[in-house]
Amino acid sequence: MLSRLWLFCFLALLTTTTHVNAKSIAELKAIQKLPNNKLKLRAFEQIDPTSLTDQIAACEYYVSYSKALSNEGRSEEAKQRLLNEINSPSFDYNHRWTARLYKDLADIQYHNYDYEDARETIKKAIYHYEKSGNIEFLTHGIVRQASIELRTSHYLKGINIIKTYQKEYQSWLTEKDLSSLFYFYGRAYDHLGEFQTALEFKIKAFEIDKKLNAADKKMANNLFGIADSYNKIGEHQLSYNKFLEALALDRKSDNKQDIGHSLAKLSYQSYKLKLFDLGIEHAEEAISVFRYIKHQRNIAWSKHNLALNYAGKGELRKAIILEEENYSFLNKTKKDYQLKTSVWNHLAELSLVIDNPKKALSYAKQAFEFGDVDTLKDRRQASLSIMHRAYSIMKDFENGYLVQNKLLELQSIEHKENYANRLAFLKNTIEAKEKEQKLAEKEQENLLISNALAQQQNQQMVFIILFIVFVSFTMIIYIKIRQNRVLEQQQRLHLNKLLEQRNQLFSQIAHDLSNPVTVASLHIEAMQHEIIECKPENLSKISEKLTDLNHLVKDLAGLAKLETANFTLSTQQTDLNKFVSDIHDELATQTTEQKLTLGANKFNETFAHIDPLRVKQIIANLYSNAKKYTHKDGEIDVHFAACERYFKIIVQDSAPSVPKEHLGQIFDHLFRVPNMSNTETPGHGIGLSIVKQIVDLHQGEINASESELGGLKIEVDLPLK
Repeated sequence: MLSRLWLFCFLALLTTTTHVNAKSIAELKAIQKLPNNKLKLRAFEQIDPTSLTDQIAACEYYVSYSKALSNEGRSEEAKQRLLNEINSPSFDYNHRWTARLYKDLADIQYHNYDYEDARETIKKAIYHYEKSGNIEFLTHGIVRQASIELRTSHYLKGINIIKTYQKEYQSWLTEKDLSSLFYFYGRAYDHLGEFQTALEFKIKAFEIDKKLNAADKKMANNLFGIADSYNKIGEHQLSYNKFLEALALDRKSDNKQDIGHSLAKLSYQSYKLKLFDLGIEHAEEAISVFRYIKHQRNIAWSKHNLALNYAGKGELRKAIILEEENYSFLNKTKKDYQLKTSVWNHLAELSLVIDNPKKALSYAKQAFEFGDVDTLKDRRQASLSIMHRAYSIMKDFENGYLVQNKLLELQSIEHKENYANRLAFLKNTIEAKEKEQKLAEKEQENLLISNALAQQQNQQMVFIILFIVFVSFTMIIYIKIRQNRVLEQQQRLHLNKLLEQRNQLFSQIAHDLSNPVTVASLHIEAMQHEIIECKPENLSKISEKLTDLNHLVKDLAGLAKLETANFTLSTQQTDLNKFVSDIHDELATQTTEQKLTLGANKFNETFAHIDPLRVKQIIANLYSNAKKYTHKDGEIDVHFAACERYFKIIVQDSAPSVPKEHLGQIFDHLFRVPNMSNTETPGHGIGLSIVKQIVDLHQGEINASESELGGLKIEVDLPLK
């Protein structure tokens, strides 16, 4: 009761005097207990620095005052105040308090994105902490140094800083120190894409801090990190709940910047949960908080989240206005590419929605140019994807193709880097396991020493364990050798089969290539030796054979392209009614000697996510195959339907039919049904193979059966989504 009365009297004094002669650390700590940051700032402004009696009080004053300034958005003033005290100190500070001044200056630089300055400042702080011998503060300095590397995309470098420190000071680290290191590992593994591992480290840090009754601010930071990891693994409801818990603690400590960040994150999670009205409410409060502390960049982030929620709600005009305001503001700022790419790409997406592909292309191109090739790779890929869609809408397929190649290149680079990061993660895991093994061996050794009376029994136990390990190891080696032999035999059989198929393929290709060449050559020789006359009809026969040869080469090239590992479809939302109408018009205008019937059921679903160019190729090949193998007075039926899950294409014809034993082979490369020589233009066995490849790329199904018309019936089912 007396202590509360003393605090009340002290605070009253602060508000009624021009300068306060605060002389001790206790009086400065009392200011920290004030209910909000504005009161703290007012109290620090009224203190006369010359009244401070020792280096501890002076350091606490300058650090706390600078933090209060930074929290109110006056970061430049905060940095200058600390720099002035470092360069012209009020006291002869020892290493510990000098390090504290540098550390808090680095913190303010870090939180205001001055990473290069922060990197140099934290090195000086670490130097003085090492000289002071204070492990707790040294740990904070090392974690800040590693965090700067994370913010600048040097993730493995940051991890190695912590690992080296942990290895060197392992025996001196307390639970409090380990909590800081575990939380850092959580953040680092987030950047490496190991989100589950990151979450486990963050929960470890939180449990330690909870056990140690850590301050509300630190607990809020831990909850913020846990919520962020839940977001990354797609658990948006859990993420929302944890950000809400963090916000409650932020409000208790009244740190405006932290309150604003938690509200901004809650707005984004509401967007992910499709709770758009709630997201709008959180974003508007975040904007209000950041305006209060005059933090323009975070206002822009909050506006971006507000725009996402308005767009999700369907209020596109409001979303565009907000993002255009951000666009105007960010155009005047340097760097901050993460926010810029988010805003620019969202403007591009909104432009596509309102059917303005040229504007979308302009925004996406600008977003793609932000940063460098080593940063923002996921956002650069998003920009390329938007550019590709814009070019497709504009029918600019040449540029669309170039953009698609660039996108594939970036994806390939990302896969390689992810693989390298994964290897590094596994290396770190192995080293951690080795360290655990060494600790286990040390514990075993201590146990043997402390239980000297039971030494004989322990030796017997060790012998048994070693024997079991030896037997197990021997069995593992035996099983492994046996598995390798079986695997080698299977691979040998598979390789022989592949070689046999390759020889058959080459033989068929050679035959199909040689036939038109031979016929053309005979005609040319006959005309050279004047056996036959050089008439148009004879030249026409040569031309027909060369045309056959050209078709075969093109089909083989098309098939090879479809089978390449990096070939991808250019899928898009396609209006089925318009698509089928176009197909009807194209087929109806083609001349045919058979009776052609075109039909379509009423579509339950009117849109499908397909590659329209490749699906047209499917229909063209099936129709061409039907014309080629159907008698001149026969029938061909082309029918379309769409159910809840599939877009269905059915092509069937009249006699001749394909024997049942060959129905399963007609989609194989260069396969032709034996004794089907009743057409003047025999096929090469490639068209249906190409159809099968395109259907597989769509993850669809294709089946061949006997037709009700007496010939062949082919059904294709393509997924709508």
